[in-house]
Amino acid sequence: MPPISQTSQMIDVNSHWKGPTIAEIARASGVGTATVDRVLNARSSVRESTRSKVLAALTRLGGDLKVRPGGAVRRLAFLCDGGVSYSRALEAALKEHCMGRSDIECVFTAIPTYQVEPIKFAQMIERTAEEADGVVLVAREGLMINRAIRNLVQKRMPLICLTTDLPNSGRTAYVGNDQIAAGATAGYLMGQTAGSRAGKILLVCSASYRVQEEREMGFRRVLRAEFNHLEVVDRVHSNDDSEHSYRSVVKYIAEHGPPVGIYNTAGGNLGIGRALQESELGGKVVFIGHELNSNSRMLMESGVMHFSIGHDVEREVALSIEYILAVLDKRPPPALSPTRVRIYTKYSCQ
Repeated sequence: MPPISQTSQMIDVNSHWKGPTIAEIARASGVGTATVDRVLNARSSVRESTRSKVLAALTRLGGDLKVRPGGAVRRLAFLCDGGVSYSRALEAALKEHCMGRSDIECVFTAIPTYQVEPIKFAQMIERTAEEADGVVLVAREGLMINRAIRNLVQKRMPLICLTTDLPNSGRTAYVGNDQIAAGATAGYLMGQTAGSRAGKILLVCSASYRVQEEREMGFRRVLRAEFNHLEVVDRVHSNDDSEHSYRSVVKYIAEHGPPVGIYNTAGGNLGIGRALQESELGGKVVFIGHELNSNSRMLMESGVMHFSIGHDVEREVALSIEYILAVLDKRPPPALSPTRVRIYTKYSCQ
């Protein structure tokens, strides 16, 4: 189950350290720089066998534990279970934020939705945390995943849920939209754009992410209250994959005819757009999805997709990092409130 992408910004902070550098000790002991830093500074949450390896490497390299490096670098791990387009956008925002910072080392790992096995992913969360000072996580609901998070939080590991929340896990904090409001916004746009046309709305989802469940809840609530001539009667799965979403929508149209609108709570917008174009329904079926990226931008500019509901990924990355650093430094964390829901059309998606 290999990651689709991995980014690591390695930063050395050894200007006053007369012995081997943290990076040299890490290479000699076969562990991460954050683990070396925790051993040298006598921090907790390091296995005794790992501590022994680091100290043995330090001795081999001629270092002295009495002299410790200053300006500790915090190692933050971003672990994402999600669609490819979303993962790429998140990774790009992380790279941009980390550029020029000398106080953090960030590692990004993404697993596509269709490759994730929840039990193995839960184990991966715990393994990732062994080499990190804090974790930022995008993950679906799951008993094993919630348990893994609780185990880490009990060990005082700060863990932020990003974009999709896991409130039953005991996570340190959630950073992202009010997803019910995001879904309600989609519902309002659907009703206004469909106008007086009555009929069915096709809902597209992928996996057991709370973010998608909350979007659906907000969407249905608005249709019931304000546009009851529109009815969500069917759901198809995209697996956050364009080819999968294409096949699902083509099959639905062949069996049931075209819906009045399609609301995609997940990834795979490109496949839905392709299915509509091939059925000569582009622009005729109201199509609303989430996330602004190259695919949704192209679909809106071509008139196939009407709206994309987005959010401030860059700000959410920055908030997640600053919250973890505040917890580690034992200072008040930044106040968190839902980030703003953004509405994109072909005229505002540049």
